[in-house]
Amino acid sequence: MAGSLRRRLVLGAAGLGAAVALAQVAVVHLVIDNTADEALAERVEGYTVWSSIAAGLVMVLLAAGLAAWVGRRALEPVGRMARTATEWSQHDLDRRFALGPPTDEIRALGATLDTLLDRVSQVILGEQRLTAELAHELRSPLTTIRATADLVAMRPDLDDQLREDVDDILAACHEMAATMTGLLHLARTGRAHSDEQTDVSSAVAAASNGPGHDRITLSEGADLVLAAPAALAARAIGPVLDNATRLADHVVVRAVARAGWIEIEITDDGPGVPSGIREVLFEPGRSGGSGSGLGLSLARRVARSFGGDVTLAPAVPGAGATFLVRLPAA
Repeated sequence: MAGSLRRRLVLGAAGLGAAVALAQVAVVHLVIDNTADEALAERVEGYTVWSSIAAGLVMVLLAAGLAAWVGRRALEPVGRMARTATEWSQHDLDRRFALGPPTDEIRALGATLDTLLDRVSQVILGEQRLTAELAHELRSPLTTIRATADLVAMRPDLDDQLREDVDDILAACHEMAATMTGLLHLARTGRAHSDEQTDVSSAVAAASNGPGHDRITLSEGADLVLAAPAALAARAIGPVLDNATRLADHVVVRAVARAGWIEIEITDDGPGVPSGIREVLFEPGRSGGSGSGLGLSLARRVARSFGGDVTLAPAVPGAGATFLVRLPAA
């Protein structure tokens, strides 16, 4: 847009300069026609040609300078919008361009984009409120289960097997309560807790307490420390491990530290991810098997709340699937 405006101004000024030069030449020819001295007429004609060329060059230079000035003034709001948008993140739901009253087309565009951002913000905030309400509703029956299990655990007539079962229920309740607290905070603020820490070994152990956990091998990086609570780190890792153990015989977990981040690589020897669903695998409701298709979507959302991500590595012929979970290092 700026280049087009400058070109139009330069071409317009050049045309004006050419018109002035032609007018000068026409006047000179008129003077020459009425001059009897041929030598004087030739000198006047030469001076006029050179002065016309100089005038045209000056006009072009002036037009280029004017075009640059007008272009900067006209497109200054666009540059401000670009700088503002670059500074935004997914958590800045209340920020707007705020260019002022729509006195020209660019400011009108800014006002239109601000209105669109208002609508998008309302949708996201509504989703966060719904998630918070659902998390709150789930905490009530969880509290009841935990209280009942505590009462049962206090009974003196429990045999060893039953007491072990009750302890498992209490441990699961504690883990679920911590997860619900983290998800509730995530839904309210859009950011996960980052003041708690856990090592990779604990996070993988918390994420692999289901069937097939004995097929998981943590080969490297067990002592690396994540800047995330164990419950939420497990939520970012768990769905990947669950899918891998359901489809593969062996799952290898490897963690490495890179520039303030810890990348957890999860590789299995299963059939891999079908090419037809690789692009939509992380969309809610999409699944390559019999699952609900929500696990990987939630895992990615939790990881991104820390600034990290969950991604699927490119397919390798004859190999299983490899997922990368990226979380901040402590």
